[in-house]
Amino acid sequence: MQDLESLLKDDDVEVRRDVIKSLRGRSGDIYVNLLLSAMEDVSWRVRNTAADILLEEHPVETYIEGLINLLYREDNAGARNSAIEALVRLNKKAMLFLIEAFNTPNKDVRKFIIDILGELKDSRSLPLMFDALKDEDENVRATAIEHIGKAGESSVVDALIEILESGDIWTAYPAADALGRIGDRKAISSLIKALDKKTLREPAIKALSLIADPETLRYVVPLIEDSSKTIQEDALRGIERFYHKGLSEEFITGEIKRLLGDRVLDILVTHAWSKKPDVRISAILILGLMKDERAYNPLLELSQDEKFKEDVKKALVFIGKDRPESLLKLFDTDNLYQKRFICEVAGRIASPVYYDTLEKLLGNEDGHIRSLAVIAISKLNNFKAISPIKRLLADQYEDVQEAAVDALSNLRSGLSVSELIYLLDSANPALRKNAAVLLGRIGTTEAVPALGFTLKDGNIGVRKAVVDAFSHLKTEESIRFLILALTDEEPDIRVLSALSLGHIGGKGIFESLSLLLSDSDDSVRVAVSNALGMLKDARAVKLLIELLSDKNGFVVATAIESLSKIGGDEARSALLRMLVSEDREVRRTAIKALSSFNDVEEELIPFLKDEDWATRMSAVEVLGKMAKVKVVIKKELEKLLDFEEDPIVKKVVEESLGV
Repeated sequence: MQDLESLLKDDDVEVRRDVIKSLRGRSGDIYVNLLLSAMEDVSWRVRNTAADILLEEHPVETYIEGLINLLYREDNAGARNSAIEALVRLNKKAMLFLIEAFNTPNKDVRKFIIDILGELKDSRSLPLMFDALKDEDENVRATAIEHIGKAGESSVVDALIEILESGDIWTAYPAADALGRIGDRKAISSLIKALDKKTLREPAIKALSLIADPETLRYVVPLIEDSSKTIQEDALRGIERFYHKGLSEEFITGEIKRLLGDRVLDILVTHAWSKKPDVRISAILILGLMKDERAYNPLLELSQDEKFKEDVKKALVFIGKDRPESLLKLFDTDNLYQKRFICEVAGRIASPVYYDTLEKLLGNEDGHIRSLAVIAISKLNNFKAISPIKRLLADQYEDVQEAAVDALSNLRSGLSVSELIYLLDSANPALRKNAAVLLGRIGTTEAVPALGFTLKDGNIGVRKAVVDAFSHLKTEESIRFLILALTDEEPDIRVLSALSLGHIGGKGIFESLSLLLSDSDDSVRVAVSNALGMLKDARAVKLLIELLSDKNGFVVATAIESLSKIGGDEARSALLRMLVSEDREVRRTAIKALSSFNDVEEELIPFLKDEDWATRMSAVEVLGKMAKVKVVIKKELEKLLDFEEDPIVKKVVEESLGV
């Protein structure tokens, strides 16, 4: 015993932990006391190991008093925290002991016990919680109320109401909060009364908005004009919460107009520029609910703050859905930003009243406006827009062309396939390219022969578009054309064709892709390696293993990833051999790739000590997923946590262990 006690003071944490582990299977007070002593160790690993043995192997009555005594250790936060965790793990076994231990003059221990009982969520602790409401220490009282509220039982509502009405700020405040979370309408009248007390307005507003009884909104709305800015902000948040709880916008705006009249607009605009993001969002939302056209200009100004652009957009859409014509005047501005923004709003609302305005904007000198207008007009589902949109397929800006392609895709049922096929012969390469993309998007198989002919186009961009089209069509004929494109003189075409074939899969594709593994272009070999991984054809394993000696690191990394996708013993052995590569990136890729194989922990554990932090990170990420089912991995990660200095790696280890 003297040797054990001496070893428990050794400077090496592993020595101390081994001593604790040696106590497994030993019974008696002597060993229980040693384990309790170890619960005061500076290392959380030693404390956790001791707690595990206590809880798993010893009767609760032999150590429960010792655990509770650790709650008194003001000089050892680690011991206190470990004791609290152990008592929570004991669950109902600890209940009666904790209730008895509550009778102590130490206020901190009383609070700890309330917190532990609260975590246990056992209704048998409620009588003690109620007794704690009269505790001399305000922190104990407040903690008891918090946990009573979390219990969510209607039986506690009357007691919470009584506390709220007592006026004791330390307990009334959390009582109001708890009543809001419970949501019992019985508390409404007391919460309304609490609004008269400045110190209780904040939790009372929140509680009423959580209960969200329509009749209580009239008590919250006037507080937008409270003398306290904080209460004004709480009222705004509360009104937003009423809305999200299901109160209709008509009812909310009716109450606001009735109680505050026109002066509410200035109040809302002021708060819409608040430095507090949640207050701004509430104010912007309510401005939208009010549907007051006087809010348009302030909202447009607010939209220029990128962080709140989406909230303003929602507010304007809310107004526009009800009165779309009211937004038309907003297009009449020289401010390009605002005009772009209104185009986006109009696209969301998708009202036919915007058609004429949007069609005019298709010819605007600003490319961004043309892009946004074309997308917005396509959402009106008016085939009349097809003709003016088609003109943008040859726009000077590629972004506008892409927007036109997206827009015509939305209107595909009104398109003429024969006209698009005709455009494949246009003298303008932009028209040929975009016609090919569209034919693929709308999925018309009758265009395959014409697209196949266009695969010989002298413009690389056009040929890329044809390959993209074939990747969407996926017919036997289009696949034959994709295989043909593997022989294109341009590497980018070969890359796109290989990746498309990998996604599609099917007969003959493996053989065609295999021929390109010796391609002179690095990007092509990367693409083919990637495609073979997508196919998951076991015949590719030997070919991919040969690529592991490629001169290009990206090719090697992709081959490693593809071998991982295909799997099998041969792939596993090849990946294990890559762990000794001199290239750190290759080693890291191999470590991650091995995550899809079983029984690799023995080969990966040494990398937890690698000098390269990124390599250690890769090992932790892979091994961390196995830690829950393999004790040996958990132990190694625990060791790493004691010595790891890199904060990023340490955080990942902690997440893996659930620390």
